[in-house]
Amino acid sequence: PTDGSVRLDIHDARGRRLRRLLDEDMAAGTHSVVWDGTDTGGRSLPSGVYFTRLVQQGETRTGRMTLLR
Repeated sequence: PTDGSVRLDIHDARGRRLRRLLDEDMAAGTHSVVWDGTDTGGRSLPSGVYFTRLVQQGETRTGRMTLLR
């Protein structure tokens, strides 16, 4: 709801961070980010359940998603 620093990470079920998709200041509003299913090294990840962690203004939100290949 307000301008500020935003960080979005993808984690596996063990809690390991696989990829940081976003780490920047953003204006308030609706935004979208596309993940190509790869880790930080560019390796393709297998199908499975992954978790998102969104941190904005000190508030953390988590989500769950399924990657299907």
